[in-house]
Amino acid sequence: MSSGRVQTLAVATRPGGQVVYERFYDSFSEAEKGEIRGAFDAVAGPSGGKGLADDEELVGRYRNGRIVCIVSGELLFYALGTGEYNELALAEVLRAIIGTYRELFKAPALTEAVLFSNYALTALVVDEVCREGLVELTDRLSIQKAIAMRLPYEPPAEKSKGTLAKLMSSKASPQTKAQS
Repeated sequence: MSSGRVQTLAVATRPGGQVVYERFYDSFSEAEKGEIRGAFDAVAGPSGGKGLADDEELVGRYRNGRIVCIVSGELLFYALGTGEYNELALAEVLRAIIGTYRELFKAPALTEAVLFSNYALTALVVDEVCREGLVELTDRLSIQKAIAMRLPYEPPAEKSKGTLAKLMSSKASPQTKAQS
């Protein structure tokens, strides 16, 4: 007997609705994936989330599942879940992902460019929060530790700066050079 699961996580731009990142945990046909994307768009409304405040939550339904959408910066974060993954649980999952992105990327607002420039970390965060549709971690510190453990090993001589810190500083250095 299944107690439900997260079926889909997605990030889209607002107001355009272009998909930036999506993960389907069940095997859906392309037609079903299109229906799910359409349900996500319906939750965001005809304006595509334009005019909504940051951290505002929207909820909706798709078949026997629930949809939660949270606005953050220029992006809309969506989750579709069934069973025990009701609106509150899905909102917690999305808030964990958004909070971790904000802390890792140190960007004033989450944008499509920020996620694309850090795409490996974008995917790792989602993998640590939700594995195969089941929620694993929702604490930011635990997520960051788990990500650091998945990155390549460094010999002790190079431990002055961790792999995660090096990765983040390498992303920031081209912007710093461009500004000077």
